[in-house]
Amino acid sequence: MKSIMNIPRLKDVLITKIEGIEGKYTLYIEIPKIPHDCPSCHSSTSKVHDYRIQRISHLKWFERLTVLYYKRRRYFCSCGNT
Repeated sequence: MKSIMNIPRLKDVLITKIEGIEGKYTLYIEIPKIPHDCPSCHSSTSKVHDYRIQRISHLKWFERLTVLYYKRRRYFCSCGNT
């Protein structure tokens, strides 16, 4: 299941999986790929170097405790610093 939902304070989040176990929601989320500026040389890049999963404890959502697993991108820049 892939859907875009409006989660408070998380704009345009792509939800790839939802699990509801024992009164707790677990959501696996991604954010659409967009070009980012390199923090070192400030050039724009959209090349992805790697991904990592980041666990985020979230407040109650629909009166259930919620945990988000965010598939975070690491971008690559030709300057070599990121």
